[in-house]
Amino acid sequence: MVCIKLLHTRTTLSERYGVTTTAMKAWYSPAGVIPPMKKGGYFKEIDIERLDYFYVATRFCKLTFKEYERNVLPIGGLPEYILSYHKIPLRDFLSDPKYVDQEDEVVSEVLRRLENDAAYQSSGFTVESAA
Repeated sequence: MVCIKLLHTRTTLSERYGVTTTAMKAWYSPAGVIPPMKKGGYFKEIDIERLDYFYVATRFCKLTFKEYERNVLPIGGLPEYILSYHKIPLRDFLSDPKYVDQEDEVVSEVLRRLENDAAYQSSGFTVESAA
């Protein structure tokens, strides 16, 4: 399997989320993102993940920027918020067409990321099992 990492600029991310580059600037602080310093610079992978979660929270959970800062970040992020508010794991929330648009590019990317993390974490090897 070939893993291709995409490099995202302000312009490509604004297209990805369907907002203007000016609107994207308002996302940085509540999402906890530090944008690239120079024009045409690339976002770090962790920042894209944070922006993806922010997008899901504002688009599908209908949270405002302030609600995201006040309700989501203090409890540990979007996966914990979904679990406490909807009583289901984030993966189940994103997989259910009742909650999100299954054709959404960002939803697909977050689901892929969650699947990769789950595959990595479920290798069965832990420090305790090696003893």
